[in-house]
Amino acid sequence: MNTSAATAMRLLALISVAAFGQGPPVTMTDATVVQMVQSKTSPDLIIFEISRCTPHFALDPANVEYMLKNGVTEDIIRAMVAKQSGQPIPSVDQAPVPPTTQPPQPAVGSTDNKPRVFMSSASKGNTWNAHRDQSMELSKDFERDCPQVKITLNQQNADYNIALNHIEVGAFYRDNQFQIADRNGDLLAHTKEGGSIRKGAKRACVLILDDWARHGH
Repeated sequence: MNTSAATAMRLLALISVAAFGQGPPVTMTDATVVQMVQSKTSPDLIIFEISRCTPHFALDPANVEYMLKNGVTEDIIRAMVAKQSGQPIPSVDQAPVPPTTQPPQPAVGSTDNKPRVFMSSASKGNTWNAHRDQSMELSKDFERDCPQVKITLNQQNADYNIALNHIEVGAFYRDNQFQIADRNGDLLAHTKEGGSIRKGAKRACVLILDDWARHGH
């Protein structure tokens, strides 16, 4: 039996034990998650395993980029961030949870423990749609995909600031540049461009939650 086949069998055995609620929680790392993805394990089962594991994840921007390049989905990374920070796993297209599994635990602390995020945007282009306030669109995506943060309209009270630069030319060209900074104005990652507003919101969510967890809030 070759090494990759043996690894796949070990991971499937681990998942089988978890699926029946047997055995203690296992320790998971970034490498564990990448191996499960590469062995074609269902994302729903990976998220289920994350929900009951002892997490030892490294979720700095470089490791997040490495996982994304190796097929780890943004939903899985959000689940890793939530587990590491002691928050409920975000609701996604989850696999059926066995009856013996404990119900989800309530969020740790009150809503005041959530990081407050202020959003601003600039929009340029030659179409009527380009002149909409894209911060509204960004806020809507955060409300849907990143419930662990609280959106604020008071920039002075914000723990993090997101600046979106939206460019729209003609019917087909769109570009979105993102900057994410902490309360001190320091960028959490290099300025990103390209992709949809929703995709940028998901990446910003991962960076903010990881920074919030690492600084002991």
